[in-house]
Amino acid sequence: DKLTSTSREGMSMVTVQFNASADLDKSIQNLKDAVDAAKTSLPQEANDPVVSEVNFAEQPVLIISVTGDYPPAIFTELGDDLKKELQDVAGVSRVDVSGVRDREVQVVVNKAKLEQYGLRLMDVVGAIQSANASLPVGAITVDNVEYALNFEGDITEAAQINDIAIQVSSGANIYIRDIADIVNGLERPTSISRASQNGEPSRSSLTLSVFKSSGGNIVTTVDAVKERLEELKKDVLADSDVVLALDQGEQVNHDLTELTQVGFETMLLVMLTLFLTIGWREALVAGASIPLSFLIAFIGLQASGNTINFISLFALILAIGILVDSGIVVTEAIHTRMRRFPTKMEAAQASLREYGWPLIAGTMATVAMFAPLFFISGIVGEFIKSIPFTLIFVLMASIFVALGLVPLIAIMFTSKESNRLEKRQEEYTHLFQEWYRARLNSVLENRRVQNMFLWGFTAAFVLALALPISGLLQTIFFPQEDIDYVFAEIEKPRGTTLEETDLVVRQVEEALYGNPDIAAFVSTTGGSSALSGAAQGTGGNLANITILLKKERTNTSSQVVRDIKNAVGTIQGADIRISEPNNGPPSGAPVLITFLGDDLDELEQVTLRAEKLLASIEGASDVQSSVKDSG
Repeated sequence: DKLTSTSREGMSMVTVQFNASADLDKSIQNLKDAVDAAKTSLPQEANDPVVSEVNFAEQPVLIISVTGDYPPAIFTELGDDLKKELQDVAGVSRVDVSGVRDREVQVVVNKAKLEQYGLRLMDVVGAIQSANASLPVGAITVDNVEYALNFEGDITEAAQINDIAIQVSSGANIYIRDIADIVNGLERPTSISRASQNGEPSRSSLTLSVFKSSGGNIVTTVDAVKERLEELKKDVLADSDVVLALDQGEQVNHDLTELTQVGFETMLLVMLTLFLTIGWREALVAGASIPLSFLIAFIGLQASGNTINFISLFALILAIGILVDSGIVVTEAIHTRMRRFPTKMEAAQASLREYGWPLIAGTMATVAMFAPLFFISGIVGEFIKSIPFTLIFVLMASIFVALGLVPLIAIMFTSKESNRLEKRQEEYTHLFQEWYRARLNSVLENRRVQNMFLWGFTAAFVLALALPISGLLQTIFFPQEDIDYVFAEIEKPRGTTLEETDLVVRQVEEALYGNPDIAAFVSTTGGSSALSGAAQGTGGNLANITILLKKERTNTSSQVVRDIKNAVGTIQGADIRISEPNNGPPSGAPVLITFLGDDLDELEQVTLRAEKLLASIEGASDVQSSVKDSG
């Protein structure tokens, strides 16, 4: 669909965007084949190109920060242990660790001894590389079956380097220990991590980002990881503090709880309305159509390969108000005809004959309204395709329940005889119907009132169209939801050291301490945020902070983002972006301007001028340019 490339000193990156209808597996394999074919055209000193898939759904489901008073070596060992423990949890695909230093073995060579034995430094390097290589050494045949033999020379312990032999010019062998000292230590830090909770000063920590397997259940995976963490708190984490900066499973549970609550509220309102009008038995019958419709719809979603996600949850909440209509109509029709027919079976049959096809037609008309959503193409179409799936399954389930199950339940639980309360209810219902009929007749018989109604309806229709056109009613494709976390990304000019970037991170942390809406935060210097929706980058000039908000707070997450932006606006020397995850499909900036030309220097000048001009426009924020790393 589209190719874009970005180049800077020492590296080039080509981004390939496929059509939404493309077979991704086949397209990616074709891309890899094309890249392999182009390797012969690359300079000899260039590394082999790497093709990797950018998956916008590849975001951590848990961000765990562990703080404690440990030396760096113990932190590294603890990070390795926790990574191994959590990766063994079912549903976890990988665990990324930041804030720790990898192990590094240093070989400190004595220059005088090198000269004494007539060796060069490259001789030492070559001996270590040879000892650490895996080489095929032949084959062995057993029972007419040939097995390949490989020499596994991987060095697993630092002490093994001491015993590596080097042949000198005289033909004798010496060992690394004769000419060098082996130091089993840690490499220079490539990331720095800290955590703060309840407004306390941040402490050094290691941060674990837990990713779930593709197609896995977020809630199940997160619960299993948290259960394992509770076990580890009694053992390796006994002297540590654990901060959960991000918990996607809790967010999904919250949405499921909200859906369940809305479902029960709808059932109660329907049952209360029917109880006040036609009786408590009918209220129970109509209310039962909601869980039955959901059950059948869930079976359909499972069979079609769909899942319960944020989009389908929205569709389910929307469908609750629609699916009860048919059940209410059938229940009321049976209730009314029980007074006219000798048996409940005949009343149910008469109701279905009279209302069956109108209800089917009404439901199919609603289905036809949502069906065109299947034909929306591109990323947006892929993103919202669960809406028509969910709504259509729920609507089809509701008409099946209304025409197939509600009559059976009504026959079993309703009664032809009315008690005193039901008789009183019917009397009040009849009085209301007579009052409504009189008012309706007065309107239908008065030409002046009819004209006023038509003119008023027309004016309301025109006003409804004018509101979004005039801009008085804002138009937002996917409105921002109030969520429990936001994140900050910090970027300094390329080449900035890790320590210099961390100084800016500390300034941002200082601005966060006094915010009453923040419960905790975890900062990581040395990489960008995995929550931004873009490919995660690494480097000493990058940093990110995941900010967990309090459950009980007065401001929404969007208001908190604005407050933090104001608080960090005075920090100079770095590009600081405060964001919250988008509700819609993955996308770039709302406005993207591309400059094309043959003169790179002139392009850079024009782009920088445009960047300053755009940044001066009222309402514009986070204006970024691709030439910022040009040197």
